[in-house]
Amino acid sequence: MRKFAKTGILYCTLLVVLYAGCSAQAPHYRQNIRLTGNWLVSSASSLPDGAILFTSDKINPYFSNLAAIGLTKDKKFHPQVKAWMQWYIRHLNHSDKWGLHCTMYDYGVAGTVESSLNDADSTDSYAATFLSLAWAFWRTEDDDARAYIKAHSRQLSCIAGVLIKTQQSNGLTWAKPDYQIQFLMDNAEVYKGMRDAASLLDALQKPKASNWYSERAELVAKGIRDNLWDAANGNYLTYVGAPPTDWTHWYPDSTAQLFPVLHGVISPSDPRAQQLYETFNQKWPNWTTQFADPFPWVAVSGASALMGDRDRVNQYIHTIQTTYVETGFPYPWYCAEAGWFMRVNNYMLLGRRPF
Repeated sequence: MRKFAKTGILYCTLLVVLYAGCSAQAPHYRQNIRLTGNWLVSSASSLPDGAILFTSDKINPYFSNLAAIGLTKDKKFHPQVKAWMQWYIRHLNHSDKWGLHCTMYDYGVAGTVESSLNDADSTDSYAATFLSLAWAFWRTEDDDARAYIKAHSRQLSCIAGVLIKTQQSNGLTWAKPDYQIQFLMDNAEVYKGMRDAASLLDALQKPKASNWYSERAELVAKGIRDNLWDAANGNYLTYVGAPPTDWTHWYPDSTAQLFPVLHGVISPSDPRAQQLYETFNQKWPNWTTQFADPFPWVAVSGASALMGDRDRVNQYIHTIQTTYVETGFPYPWYCAEAGWFMRVNNYMLLGRRPF
């Protein structure tokens, strides 16, 4: 009996040690969301007028949209989400350099002075991600958020129109009118933006407009299937007319392969999604612990989460915790990475729910 008792005590002690060790390695989802959000709304990343910075001297609204989607995941940060949306709407172009309405330029920053750079990296992804932000904010069920969105439905419709203006006969959008490239990444975001616009319009009890954007989204999905899937090589082209994908290139070749599942163009259960994810991990087996690019590419872990790969996601989150969260988010960490990190942690915290 004494021997059994002693063995039992040792066994229980071992379990406690193992449990403590496992707990120490477990990602701190809630803490990650709160600390990352605190960084995003601090002077390190935001200005008093609601602007979310890319760098200390530049505002890239596409990156800011991705950051703000992350901020929707914690009610504490909803005022900053609204402030950013207000900034975006105040700075909409009305008849821009391309002859479009409701596009957005990048802005330079010097102190508190913001100056338009009269250009943008794209017109399609900027508009699409803002529409996704509006839907994410609506889905929080925050009364103030919904009142704000209802009050600006006209501007949202105008922003959605940017996508339609650059959508071509094959269903895909140009990056911008003077850069007539149909990128896989952009069009995956456009698909999601249109679907989110349709969902928002349905919530606003505008069924005809909702159905119309759903139809336009399906044209994008068809365009991706017909023009960007490279059947001979079993993967996607990075843009229409691109050379075959080179899996030794992290960006854009490899990362682009995950964008269709990340943005809902294909389901995680789709054989293409499973094949591409398997190939990605074969080609980049250390992506969870060793960054293949100067930037950490948190979005990749978002695709991994959707694929149900909890082990890799948790390992990646732990890497980000030690590399960035615990060191005060040093560069090259920036606002879009922060937004994706909040989204991934929220997804892992709540279970298999939409981003």
